Amino acid sequence: MTPIKNRGFHGGYRFRNFEASPLDKLAAAGVPSKVTISLMQGFSDEVACLVQPGVQVKAGQIIGRDDERVSSPVHASVNGKVVKIEKLEYLGSEVAAVTISSDGTDGWQALQGYSARWDSLTAEQIETLIYLSGASGAGRSGIPTRFKSSIISCDDVEEVIIHGVESEMYGPLSGALLTGDCLSKFADGVKILRKMLPKAGFHVAMNAERESLIAGVSDALSGNDWVEVCGLQSRYPADYDEVLVSTVLGRSVPAGHLAAHIGVIVLDIRDVLSVYEAVVEGKPVIERTVALCGPGFTENPHVRVRIGTPLEHVIGGNLRADKAWRFLRNSALTGERFLEMTQTIDRNCDAVIAVHENDGREMFAFVQPGPRKDSYTPTFLSAILGGKLTKRGETNLHGEERPCISCGFCEEVCPAGLIPHHLFHYVERNIIDETLLRFKIYDCIDCNLCAYVCPSKITLGRHIKSGKDKLINEGLTCPRPPFALKGTGTQKD
Repeated sequence: MTPIKNRGFHGGYRFRNFEASPLDKLAAAGVPSKVTISLMQGFSDEVACLVQPGVQVKAGQIIGRDDERVSSPVHASVNGKVVKIEKLEYLGSEVAAVTISSDGTDGWQALQGYSARWDSLTAEQIETLIYLSGASGAGRSGIPTRFKSSIISCDDVEEVIIHGVESEMYGPLSGALLTGDCLSKFADGVKILRKMLPKAGFHVAMNAERESLIAGVSDALSGNDWVEVCGLQSRYPADYDEVLVSTVLGRSVPAGHLAAHIGVIVLDIRDVLSVYEAVVEGKPVIERTVALCGPGFTENPHVRVRIGTPLEHVIGGNLRADKAWRFLRNSALTGERFLEMTQTIDRNCDAVIAVHENDGREMFAFVQPGPRKDSYTPTFLSAILGGKLTKRGETNLHGEERPCISCGFCEEVCPAGLIPHHLFHYVERNIIDETLLRFKIYDCIDCNLCAYVCPSKITLGRHIKSGKDKLINEGLTCPRPPFALKGTGTQKD
């Protein structure tokens, strides 16, 4: 198998050499004393609770399930007793959550029907194991099975893209996820998915400069001409579904829709490893490998964390005490903030990022050489010297918002080919009409890169999102594409 390297896309930006990036080190956070597990995990509707306060549960036991809605089962991640069921905020929604007091033991309850000889299982048996494990709740649209685990069916799947692309300023490393025997498990996981989806084309995308990893994946999948291994340029937001579909397949995801609506399922390395664990080891999705990123941590390993573990347990004694830190979930550009140390890890959490909470004024920041500040243009020394200097991530804007100077930087980096500053001017003036549709505002994929490179500190991404919301309120919704979409009958609101 010969990998195809250096596939690129329009726009984007490469984040280089930021301090306290995660290491190729894998550790375990241990079993926490308590977990709080939301009954809506990642791609899923909220499921019905199957337990009551006071009952004993086993790790791996299903505590929430609803076969009538687009969802996947939710499991207890520890052995112990259910102590509370209440409504909590989860990614902007109020959702039921189950709190379990752990007994500290490390075992888990296996699924029925799993087999180390997975090739002897039927496609229907594999689908059942993937669904019952919760692994079917992966990605932005789920893995299709004979259950209602996705907005599309297995027969609708035309392509599967599996990626280990590293494009974020801070994020997990593919090499850490594929250490030891995980590489062979990953390869088997891809083959398991292929047996379940025999009509689909398979593509594995990695960073092009990770030549040894690409070679390892190619060797592990050698002899299977139905899968292609691609090397992609590591520019943000290369790991977004819309960019992956365009770069790998040369197709476009219609504005306002998901890749699944054109028959494409996008998964990451951990999703595939979860498929392997479910089918071969009978292990439900009770853990997540999370990267600890940013200068707030004394060490930056990847840690195996039980689902529902509070942030304070994940961090443990690994937090520097010399400054105030802001904690972000998954992305420094678009991630939700952890507002409380009691907030928990779910099965779609990739990274916990700790950056300096710095709101101090810095006199004449624009005339300083800035060896540790990142810049899109050669404004600071770090941009001229490239990856030779370690850059620092923090919350300080180093200046106030100023008028737009129409520099065009936001247009240069936009992966969707938009002109963000034009959209900003219309939304700022509250001109909410068909003009925004002509400028294709709904094509925005919300990567927030335009705001990052803006020298005037304008929150362009926030204005564009506001413009889309206002258009919807005015009844000017996203135009439907001139072709039939898949799964629109079961699409989540």
